[in-house]
Amino acid sequence: MRSLVKTETSTETRLYWWAYLFVLDEFIAEADATINGPAAFGNPVLKLSERDWDFLLDMMLDPPEPSEGLIALIKECRSSQE
Repeated sequence: MRSLVKTETSTETRLYWWAYLFVLDEFIAEADATINGPAAFGNPVLKLSERDWDFLLDMMLDPPEPSEGLIALIKECRSSQE
């Protein structure tokens, strides 16, 4: 095994250790994902009840008409970006 104590290290030694640390980091991330599931990747997991899931699907497949307030807000945002 190569030593990290040397003050002058070759490029080959530095690359070897960077590769080692990269593989170790990937291994830890995969182990964390195996243990903790999708939440390990930093994305929040949203669990919905069957009633809430049905409501969400209904809203996505057949959204309600936009309100006057929403239309005014979108017009205001568009005019401020110009």
